[in-house]
Amino acid sequence: MGTVPDDILLKIFKVFIDEIEPYLYPSEEWHTLVHVCRRWRNLAFTSPRHLNLVLICRSPFRSAKGMLDVWPELPIYVFDFGHPSKVARDDLVAALRLNHRVSGIRLDQTADFGWDTFGPLMQHSFPALTHLWLQPYFEKSVISRSFLGGSAPSLRDLVWIGIPCPPLVELLLSAPNLVRLRYDSIPRSGYISPQAMATGLSALTWLESLSLTFQSPGDLPDRANRIPPHHTRIPFPSLTYLRFQGAPEYMEDLVAQVDAPLLESIVITLFNQEVLKVSELAKFVRRADKLSLAHQAEVIFKSDCITITLSPNILLGLYDPKTLMLNLPCPESALRLSYLAQFCASSLPTLSPFESLHIDVPMYFTLDDFIDYPDPQWLDILRLFTTVKNLCLSKTVARRVALVLRGLLVERVTAVLPSLENVFISGLEPSGPVREAISEFADARRLSGHPVSIHDWQ
Repeated sequence: MGTVPDDILLKIFKVFIDEIEPYLYPSEEWHTLVHVCRRWRNLAFTSPRHLNLVLICRSPFRSAKGMLDVWPELPIYVFDFGHPSKVARDDLVAALRLNHRVSGIRLDQTADFGWDTFGPLMQHSFPALTHLWLQPYFEKSVISRSFLGGSAPSLRDLVWIGIPCPPLVELLLSAPNLVRLRYDSIPRSGYISPQAMATGLSALTWLESLSLTFQSPGDLPDRANRIPPHHTRIPFPSLTYLRFQGAPEYMEDLVAQVDAPLLESIVITLFNQEVLKVSELAKFVRRADKLSLAHQAEVIFKSDCITITLSPNILLGLYDPKTLMLNLPCPESALRLSYLAQFCASSLPTLSPFESLHIDVPMYFTLDDFIDYPDPQWLDILRLFTTVKNLCLSKTVARRVALVLRGLLVERVTAVLPSLENVFISGLEPSGPVREAISEFADARRLSGHPVSIHDWQ
């Protein structure tokens, strides 16, 4: 058998090493490769960048001082999970002082005394830093304008959790190669206006994933300067994933300023508001080519919220990654239909026509949970889905919706769901109140000249 060429062997090495995304935890599998034979060792160490070889410093498991004496001059990845001892802190300090070699830093659940030690060291420039994850055990303000020397030219992955960062805009503008940004659990002291946030993000032309989540509603956008003119929209040519949690007004102002044509997935959680208007979100989704192809809508009533998912393949039970998922917290069950109606009224006219609508309620709910939902509210919602051909109902909600549809007079039966062709009901029994109600609705549709078929949906 002939010898495997170096280029093929390097490709095999890379597949073996690249099992985990480096921004989560860099691979240490290369240690196994370099101990197989001298050829493998030399080949790996002559291509450290191609194989993403790094020295993981995680005291006391992997001492920085010990590794620096043994291995070649590879990039350094500094880890701290929890409450480091003085010995561990001293070891991590030794690694951070080699700032020209540090490619990754993850300080996760780090206590105050750890921040007091590491914080001053992170005011220097880290020219090779590509991955940064900061999450203190308690909320702590450690981010100043001198953070990372005021510049992060190589940074690709940035995760900040629970940290106020007034100079975020300046830092983002200095990190043009950022690919993933998570600024989560933003405290009130870390509030940044939607206009300033959009300005900071405007330089990130390579950004693929963005997560912004607030701890509480906090300050709301200035109503005097809410929606900017459309010609000022900022393009995000690489963005494919967006996650947001916060006030609807903030989200509306942010998405009104940006375009993301390649966006495939959005997860939105909106804080509870009396009035829900998300027309700018709908327009934003419409401007995303892949998301605008979603023709299925699923509505799930949960114990404390409503979840709305738009996707191409809900009817088939296949959740396509090109989706929008909207979580609307609503502790008062009697208000959930009103909340849903507000979303549909403000969004559906702008979004693509939906061919399938799936309404689901967990089995632990009973009909009594929906007694307070007046019939007109159900009709107001269903009337908005003028293009729906397939209506899918879970067993728990089927009786309520079937009773509402049965109450329509023959001359009004096509005023609700006029394009309907099929009704799928989970666990539909041969007889009983649900079968009786939905059969009367089907009879009325047949008499109107717009028949529907009833199916047991397994």
